[in-house]
Amino acid sequence: MKKLTFLFFIVTSGLTNAQQTKVKQFSTALDSVRIQLKIPGMAVAIKQGNIVLLQKGYGFADLEKHIPATAQTTFRVASVTKTFTSTLMMQLVEQGKLKLDDPVQKYGINLNDPNITIKHLLTHTSEEIPGSHFQYNGYRYGLLGPILEKVSGLPFYRLLSENILIPLKMASSAPSITPEQVREYSSANPSVLPFFTTTFNLLAKPYELTSSGEIKRIEYLNEFGAFGGLATTVGDLLKYSDAIDHNQFISKAGQKQVFTPNRTDTGFITPYGLGWFVESYKGKDYYWHYGQTNGESALFIKVPSLKLTLAVLCNTDKLSQPFPLGDGDLMMSPVGTLFYHFFIEENKHPDHQLENKELISKASIAILNNDTLKAQKLYEEYKKRNNFNAMPAPLGKVIAEIQNVGIDKNLTHTFSLSYSTPVKILGVGENCSGNGSSWCDYGWIEDSSGKMVWQMQNQPSSHAGGAVKNQKVYQEITLPKGKYTLHYKSDSGHAYNHWDSLPPDDFFWGIILLKNTQ
Repeated sequence: MKKLTFLFFIVTSGLTNAQQTKVKQFSTALDSVRIQLKIPGMAVAIKQGNIVLLQKGYGFADLEKHIPATAQTTFRVASVTKTFTSTLMMQLVEQGKLKLDDPVQKYGINLNDPNITIKHLLTHTSEEIPGSHFQYNGYRYGLLGPILEKVSGLPFYRLLSENILIPLKMASSAPSITPEQVREYSSANPSVLPFFTTTFNLLAKPYELTSSGEIKRIEYLNEFGAFGGLATTVGDLLKYSDAIDHNQFISKAGQKQVFTPNRTDTGFITPYGLGWFVESYKGKDYYWHYGQTNGESALFIKVPSLKLTLAVLCNTDKLSQPFPLGDGDLMMSPVGTLFYHFFIEENKHPDHQLENKELISKASIAILNNDTLKAQKLYEEYKKRNNFNAMPAPLGKVIAEIQNVGIDKNLTHTFSLSYSTPVKILGVGENCSGNGSSWCDYGWIEDSSGKMVWQMQNQPSSHAGGAVKNQKVYQEITLPKGKYTLHYKSDSGHAYNHWDSLPPDDFFWGIILLKNTQ
């Protein structure tokens, strides 16, 4: 990709030479990350207090026409839209028009569970047993849109425009609605037309990275709702951030509630508040959200103790897609750690855990670039610098095993038992649900008729080291005489030598059956 760094670079005259140097170094490093992630176009803005430190575009908004990305380029921001949804929802709460504890069924939303509330949708805790665990789900969050529309009597795009975009004069921001909806809306409200005209005339073209590493032009998904679809600029996001800081939309108490991490019914603190990820690291709070869908990605971070805001927008999904940001760990983002090192870190003492995360993120970037050799070297470096609390291998003769399982696998191993046999089972995989009911990578056993006789799902599990989602199941069962098939299935992310988060101890990923000799 031809490198192009372009225009509209603001460093205020009030900064010292050292501060100006730091901003320029960050800008250069950010552009390097963009190139490594093969992102055609990017824009960034950083503001601290009343000072805009940086507002700049990099690369191309339109590769075919060689139109450079600038700070004025508009981008779709995917799930960053969810923070706006939260603001609109809390406005109605403070107006007494709805309650967070209202069942969603009250508003015509049927999820086959009368106990699911608005708060469960806002906090991503509506699945399985409502309130029991955090599981990021954009579709379910999007169901807040029909609730907002039913209570207010207005389409969601009007609520967003008239309650936030227009009052803040976010003149380069608009919902990605259909041309017919734009015509209907602007004919009744002519003053909104410039918002749509400006936004979509300056909208970056969307791209994707093919499996062969080529950048391909695509079309945006034809969707808009409470889950995503807002188009905006980095400068307009700074306006929105300022308005939040000055409590222009909801009360100080309401905003505090938004930025308070939710607790499950058992008291477990989740990484999400009401429409925002909420994270504390080394004594500082981070309020943030990422966006990721076809042809668009974004990262929006607020560090309130430093009055610091970052907005980064892109025209592929690669700012977010290689990294497990839905798990709620900002430091798994290379842009998140870059921002931390340049603008937040107060000392340069080694941070072992952060360095681990950066190694894994670098490996994810290497895999994105089809450089498996570099990724393997980074994994080996990770192994060397960590003294694994290795899982003790169960004693006994191996009956069957499936190990070192990579992504997108569905593997089997058949075996026979000539007599009823006590069996030890050790399975390690990715627990997606937090309550053991839903695994992304998991194993199970079927008998000769195809009947499942044992599975990792819903079994007691414990941490296998590394990321919390790395879970191990260890059980002893007795299998009758017969023929069996051992299965292991993995999804498209976080597996052996394709880790998107910290790997488990000893990199063990799979399932092993041993004959109990005791």
